Amino acid sequence: MKKAIILLVAVLPMAVVAQKPLKPNLNKALSLWQSGKLDEAKQMIDVCEADPKLSLDAKTWFYSGLIYSSLDTTQNQNYKSLAPNAFDKALASFAKSDELNKNSKNELFYTDKNSFMPVTKTMVIDRMSGHYLNQGAAAYQEDDFKTALINFDRAQKVKPEDTTSYFYAGIVANADEQYDRASNYMKSYLKNGGTAVEAYYVMINAASLTDKAKAIEIAREAKGKYPKNVELPKMEIQYLIELDRVQEAKAGLEAALKNEPNNVVLHYFLAYTNFKMGNYEAAKASCENALKIDPNSYDAQLLLAKSYFVDAEAIKKQMASLGISEADKKKRFELDKVYVEKLKVALPYWEKAEKLNPNDSEVLDALYLIYGDLDNQVGIKRIEKRYKELGLDN
Repeated sequence: MKKAIILLVAVLPMAVVAQKPLKPNLNKALSLWQSGKLDEAKQMIDVCEADPKLSLDAKTWFYSGLIYSSLDTTQNQNYKSLAPNAFDKALASFAKSDELNKNSKNELFYTDKNSFMPVTKTMVIDRMSGHYLNQGAAAYQEDDFKTALINFDRAQKVKPEDTTSYFYAGIVANADEQYDRASNYMKSYLKNGGTAVEAYYVMINAASLTDKAKAIEIAREAKGKYPKNVELPKMEIQYLIELDRVQEAKAGLEAALKNEPNNVVLHYFLAYTNFKMGNYEAAKASCENALKIDPNSYDAQLLLAKSYFVDAEAIKKQMASLGISEADKKKRFELDKVYVEKLKVALPYWEKAEKLNPNDSEVLDALYLIYGDLDNQVGIKRIEKRYKELGLDN
């Protein structure tokens, strides 16, 4: 028993020494962080933050931001568990470092121990933002929209003036059918200087679900910024038609054409409007006008082909609705003759569309159907070969 007591007494001083409080040392905190000892680095920086003198030093909070951002982004779960709120803490520390350094002419930095080059706070923020962007992109590739948005939101908080994170978040939220959220991301993207027209596509789509009039307003705003874009006028016209404001769309186009009679786009959209209204002859006329100005206008040529195909489609539907009586059989036979003639009329317009854009599957599908119904074996084999070349034969 006496020997055990002696041993206990011998150990006590060591325990007392081990419990001595850490002395605050900023350089030590940075060194521990650079060595990857995040647990010890956290302990040291926490002590530095509590020190009356060091708590007024901008470097203290800059280093704190470094350490806590590493705790948040590390893959080591033991380190990560040391600070569950590490992300918010890192941002708060960086913000405090900015406040304390606001009157200085020099940006906060640390020296990389390998290259001996200065690493500024701006560079740190860029790296931090990039980390969350990469994590978000990786999650999106795995269809993990929730994790992707969490990371994109963090990138926005780290670098709120950047456009990339808002755009990516808008795309993901839209894919996740969170349309209002997607629209808000895109508004922030544009506000920060983003220029991709896809942002407007997302916003228009979101608005159209509840307020098509608002969607039209957004489409018109976008048209002013992207006057050469061909999709935005289509969207505007589509919603005007859905709101039974077709005459408004048509009247606007006709008025614009008086000022710009050689504007191919305006002729095309007037054709598109008439097509949507069921005025197929007027649609054909406007397409022809567009093609007179620009014979290579693919959109006009495709719409012209569709306009000529309408009659054939109507007859085919009529044939499909007939029964099996002798009278129906006779009627089907008569209609089939008319159907064949209509196909022959439409065919050259589709073939011309193919010449302008030989890779459009919509045109190839139409030609395959027409060749099939005309029993044109040469044409069928040609389209099948084209499908194979484009990898569309599966």
